[in-house]
Amino acid sequence: MSTLKVNTIEEATSGGATFYTTKAWVNFDGFGVVSIRADGNVSSITDNGVGIYTVAFTSAVTDANFAAYGGAGQDANDPIRDTGFFAVNTTTSLKTETFYGNNTAADAGLVMIAVTR
Repeated sequence: MSTLKVNTIEEATSGGATFYTTKAWVNFDGFGVVSIRADGNVSSITDNGVGIYTVAFTSAVTDANFAAYGGAGQDANDPIRDTGFFAVNTTTSLKTETFYGNNTAADAGLVMIAVTR
């Protein structure tokens, strides 16, 4: 894998800036039968219980030291939900949880996750 470099005026003498790319992303419905709306490098979502999901990557990422970030909610009538990530990331998957602000686990109708490395 190569690193993309771009020269800017400030960095032309140092060889360019390093860019880190999104390795996987997904937008899915976590209510009932989990369904992926759109994705990049995600093969499936497993429902592991209330608000707990495993996101499987189509192609493995470099290592398990990636950064994952996301958000969750339902609609204008639903309280804001948060996402959290478990420390069980592997090169082929990550585990995430959606919950209300009071830390009560809850399924979410709109879950969005991205992985950068």
